[in-house]
Amino acid sequence: MFEPFVHPILLLLLGVASLVLGWTVYFVYSLRISGGTFERKISIPYLFYSLSVFAWILSNAFFYSPLLLQADNDAVVFMALFANLASSSAFAFAYLVTRQLVTDIDSTLSRYLQNALFIVLISAAIYWNHRAGSTVEGVSVYAIGRFNIQLGEQAATFFLSAMALIVLSFRNILLYSRHARPLQHIKSLYMLFGISVFMVSTIVIHAFIPLIWKNFTLSWLPPALAVTEMLLMGYALVTSRFYSNRHILFSLLSVLLACITVALPLVLLINSISLYDAAIIVPLSCLVTGLAWRVIFRTTTHLASQLVYGQALSPTQKLNALTREFQKSTHSAISQIAQTLDIDQHDLQLVYNLQDEKAYTSQLYNQNSVIIFEEIEEQVLTHSSVSSLLKQLHVKMKREGVALVLPIFDHEDQMSHLLIARQKCSGHLYFCEEIHALQYVLKKAQGYINADKKVHQAQALANSIAHEMRNPLAQVQLQFEQLDTKLQISAPKIELEQELIKGKVAIERGRQLIDIILREVNDASLEQEPAVQTSIKQAIEQAVERYAFESDEMRQRLHISIEQDFHAKINDTLFNFVIFNLLRNASYYFDSYPQSHIDIRTIVGKYEHFLVVRDTGPGIPKSLQARIFDDFYSHNKSGGSGLGLGYCRRVMKAFGGSIQCYSKLGKFTEFHLSFPVDSLVSPANSPVITEENTAFVPINIGKQNDNADNEYTILVVDDKEVQRQLVKLLLNQLGYDAILANNGQVALEIIQSNRVDLVFMDIQMPVMNGFEAASIIKQTFPQIPVYALSGESGQRELDKIRQIMDGHLTKPTSKEALLATIQGEKQKTPIGA
Repeated sequence: MFEPFVHPILLLLLGVASLVLGWTVYFVYSLRISGGTFERKISIPYLFYSLSVFAWILSNAFFYSPLLLQADNDAVVFMALFANLASSSAFAFAYLVTRQLVTDIDSTLSRYLQNALFIVLISAAIYWNHRAGSTVEGVSVYAIGRFNIQLGEQAATFFLSAMALIVLSFRNILLYSRHARPLQHIKSLYMLFGISVFMVSTIVIHAFIPLIWKNFTLSWLPPALAVTEMLLMGYALVTSRFYSNRHILFSLLSVLLACITVALPLVLLINSISLYDAAIIVPLSCLVTGLAWRVIFRTTTHLASQLVYGQALSPTQKLNALTREFQKSTHSAISQIAQTLDIDQHDLQLVYNLQDEKAYTSQLYNQNSVIIFEEIEEQVLTHSSVSSLLKQLHVKMKREGVALVLPIFDHEDQMSHLLIARQKCSGHLYFCEEIHALQYVLKKAQGYINADKKVHQAQALANSIAHEMRNPLAQVQLQFEQLDTKLQISAPKIELEQELIKGKVAIERGRQLIDIILREVNDASLEQEPAVQTSIKQAIEQAVERYAFESDEMRQRLHISIEQDFHAKINDTLFNFVIFNLLRNASYYFDSYPQSHIDIRTIVGKYEHFLVVRDTGPGIPKSLQARIFDDFYSHNKSGGSGLGLGYCRRVMKAFGGSIQCYSKLGKFTEFHLSFPVDSLVSPANSPVITEENTAFVPINIGKQNDNADNEYTILVVDDKEVQRQLVKLLLNQLGYDAILANNGQVALEIIQSNRVDLVFMDIQMPVMNGFEAASIIKQTFPQIPVYALSGESGQRELDKIRQIMDGHLTKPTSKEALLATIQGEKQKTPIGA
């Protein structure tokens, strides 16, 4: 009695039926916790489809159970007819699922024709199978699992009607795939694969074999394979994250090769020694598998990767191995991640300023959280009851081209960074295995990432101080040189005192710059700083008065127009540093844009007041305006920490307000500092930005010393006035004439129309930097020596200087260094050559 009950096909079918039932329960559970994520019109026919497959499997299991021998002939025929109806029901509901997918994209005529054909086919199937005779005339039973079905006259027609429903379903999925968004396209591929397996097995086993050869021994196979379509279709409906086809193939192939490698030697060994004792074979197989599996699987994984990806490591293995790279360099590791994911290096970035990304951080809760654009888009476009925050997130990600956002946490489980990735170059989605690999490597590397941030801050501090201090030091050196000159000619005391005052101002500016930079890199909480109600007009006047301008001319290009004063709760020290940062940024281009100026004004509103700082410099491209508040980001500037504007935003947040940037390239840049009225934080409408035309007017350039050596002309190129004047003074003292230019483009224009024997060139300049200008000079005027006059200290920059230029002088330079360079070049090239 036990032996026939455990027919292997019965066990298989009961196992598949259990799988179907379990999956159906899980699907219903997913519907409930999704809160209406799935459309009811799709989920309901899918549930009936799953139940139909369940009934189809059980009706086929009957023919492999002991019940087959105990039932009379009428009952057996009834089960055969029931199996036909269950299969027909499965085909029908599978079709209805696909029909709902294309309701909005199919033509009206096609919908009417399909509906009519569907009604006819289902009605005919019910009619043919409601009693014996049409499709099934009788069943001959020989043993459990051995039977023969006498087919009726309409059996072939019934099978063709089932095929028609499968073909219609296939057609609908293809239509859905052609009109689908990327995520829907992936879902359609899963459905197509499942329905293809279902269709081929049903056509071959239930139609051709029984009708032609009268063989029913494999009739159980289509119901069992129906689970493939059911699971793949259900998975596509339930989830929005998928594994790539290549990863699935790679995983299956790795396991298959490992199993073959383990099993084949065991089988050969057992056969060679004629060992058939299960008590020995089973333990031996487990022992060999346990000892060898790890090594064998590692080997077969490399082989499978070579076959599937054409390389020893799969992309996910490459990503998982990058934890070590983070120990060396976060930047290098991020670059390798971008390369592995097939995205541009600039399209993958670590974001430090989380307060600027509230739309993202509000949706991320732990290391396993992730934001995927296609998932957000699917919810926003297909469901009406979507929160406004989700809609805003969708708009933000679409506008910025962001496809994936992952969080990074620190040792206190506080979110410290965001990894933001844009679309892949190929246009493909981010697959499940890539997301899991990224989450794994970021979790392992989060300590290195946070440590690298601190190192980066320290480097930025050192570089920024080194760069910013060169101008005050040059100013001090200039004042010493001028003092020396005036002492030699016994200048009046008042002139000497003026030079001393200028030197003290330069020193004060240096001290102020150091304070600003130290503030920028300080991570201390700003909310704890004391704040009091202060007149903005008085605060601005005080900040401007304390700001150390490079010259009186620069101060005259600042205009303050505060017609409506207002009070805000601020900390004077923090507010001063915000104004200092904005003034420093705005005045950076004063030499390159001699007509530019700075205007400060106020706008008084109902809920918010605004302080507007506007400069008519080069402007900022719209595509970069969203990034200028990111830590370590700088636009067209060199040597700074890249932390200034991020610091300003943190200060304004501590004040309960905000800072926004509005700019038009080539016209203006405005920073709007908002302050809440009476502690209200309701956002006001952004003030209207007006456009003003500003034109670039080159500085006056000419010979400055009538007593200079007219036979040797030197061009000095630097964007900083104090640096140009210092070099010019030293050259005049050496008896040489100097022509001045404030950027590389102006230098090229001068060389085209003037004789120039030697060029001293700064590297980091707006409009055209020193490397670009020197390269052009060497191509068009190779006889003119070009020396770098800069504070560059990085190995890459120094290598580039040696490659392009003839030499390098560190600024602020000295009279001795200039003289040695000039004499060296004169010896190489005689005058007049």
